Amino acid sequence: MRATRPPAGPVEVSVVVVTLAGEQHLDRCLEQLTHSETGAGFEVIIPVDETLDHISTLEARYPAWRFLRTAGICSYAQLRSVGVKAATGRLVAITEDHCLPARNWIQRIIEAHAAAPVAIGGAVDINGTDDPLNLAVYFQDYLRYMPPVAAGAAIAPAMTNASYKRAALQEIASVWEPEFHATAVHDALATAGGELWLSPDILVRQCRDTGIEHALRERYAFGRLSGSRHAAAATSGMRALHALLSPARAPLQLIRLLPVILRKRRRGWQFLAALPALALLATAWACGECTGYVTCRAGPRLEPKPVPEFNP
Repeated sequence: MRATRPPAGPVEVSVVVVTLAGEQHLDRCLEQLTHSETGAGFEVIIPVDETLDHISTLEARYPAWRFLRTAGICSYAQLRSVGVKAATGRLVAITEDHCLPARNWIQRIIEAHAAAPVAIGGAVDINGTDDPLNLAVYFQDYLRYMPPVAAGAAIAPAMTNASYKRAALQEIASVWEPEFHATAVHDALATAGGELWLSPDILVRQCRDTGIEHALRERYAFGRLSGSRHAAAATSGMRALHALLSPARAPLQLIRLLPVILRKRRRGWQFLAALPALALLATAWACGECTGYVTCRAGPRLEPKPVPEFNP
């Protein structure tokens, strides 16, 4: 059995690891967290679908961490909600199993939260893949967080590298208890007067490895979720207009990425190699968004469900 580091004293940081990439990625992420360079007490919470058959093996490898078995297949946002509700630390940090937090990740989060912001995100780099599809997923999701990242006020942290003062989250619990969606949570925190920041010193490396079918299904689901959320607050005429304009979202996504990659002066050749895959992913997103505007509903994969039960 691998040595696992238990919390040392009071829990300062609760780390919620959302599972989506599988056993190998989760094992690697948890192994990295056991070697965190911090003197503060921290806990690691892993909400998982009870249907996943490799969880017992990982529970045996990491007995000090808390695996929360949820009933039924849950969306990523539901798993975040389960993890955050179970957190006991003063701070709550969220990442995903395909990420490798830097050894000083927890300590940097604690240091950054000594200031006023209620939510602080960090940089998300990629862990050396040259596969065009995985590069495309990274560029579409995390290009704005690719180092170098400027410190200061930000619109929203990435859900692979976000941390919050738990007291601030508790004040808006009604927003995230059913499902923890980044946009809704960050909007609510900002409305309540909270500051959202980015720190270049808080780093995770994204190591995701996905296939084309899964990637397209995921982009379609996320696009449909986005369209359905915007449709909920729009008139029927505006929904129809946005549905008609949805095909233009694909080229717009690519156009918006270009100045970012030019400004950062990194990975330009990799970005060019990933352009065909990026175009496919952007098209899948646009199709999903159009469907979301027409149906006013997220797809079955991300359809809101009752809050899942879990066994501590």
